[in-house]
Amino acid sequence: MVTKVLFLCTANSARSIMAEALMRQFGGDDVEVASAGTEPGMISAGAMTALQDFQLDTKGLQSKSLDDVNVSEFDYVISLCDRARTECQASFAGQNFIAWDFPDPVQSNNPNAFKQTLHELSERIRMFLLILRKRQSEPHLFNSPAELFKVLADPLRLTMMMHLVASAELCVCDLVERTGMSQPKVSRHLAQLREYGLLLDRKEERWVYYRLNPAMPDWMRHVIQISATHNPQFIETTEKESVCPST
Repeated sequence: MVTKVLFLCTANSARSIMAEALMRQFGGDDVEVASAGTEPGMISAGAMTALQDFQLDTKGLQSKSLDDVNVSEFDYVISLCDRARTECQASFAGQNFIAWDFPDPVQSNNPNAFKQTLHELSERIRMFLLILRKRQSEPHLFNSPAELFKVLADPLRLTMMMHLVASAELCVCDLVERTGMSQPKVSRHLAQLREYGLLLDRKEERWVYYRLNPAMPDWMRHVIQISATHNPQFIETTEKESVCPST
């Protein structure tokens, strides 16, 4: 089954163009991808140079208007800047809309801005494809609010999610300290949250760090964020100084 993905940005000149090229490369025959802009301009020379330096195919890439795209045919619509999200999210209420926010390399004074953006997009797209393929092999993932609420019904899992909303990233020992639970129990529940697709992890030396999965659907992110905002007691009484080394 082919999944269709649309990347959105304001000018469709750099971030969304690079994302389109990366998704073509990584998605292969399983993904059809396009990009568009709300106010399309010319493709940035810096974006094309970065793509060519990474030996990515640039054939057929062109800046185009969102008005010229049949948006109803896409399974996922991913915005890459806050402006595109604000302007377009309401129009895709019936589709899987995901908001990613990357700084515009065109506006940056960093000479490596385009290469850095390409690298960050590459990491995010790889994660998205991992989750997408996992969802296709395990259809219950991301399937309904009932599944999400079932996962968060456990008090420990819910508390750890609230802490991860408040902190960009936490290691296992942080969460052991903050919840007062044993390391094996915390690790087991973190693994369950990761398997469901709510968390991503990374290993640095002997430490494992967790963060919210940026590829989760918007409705899930909103439920989790609103829960944390209106229930500060989850972290106010348990938050302590980290005992792990800083990253």
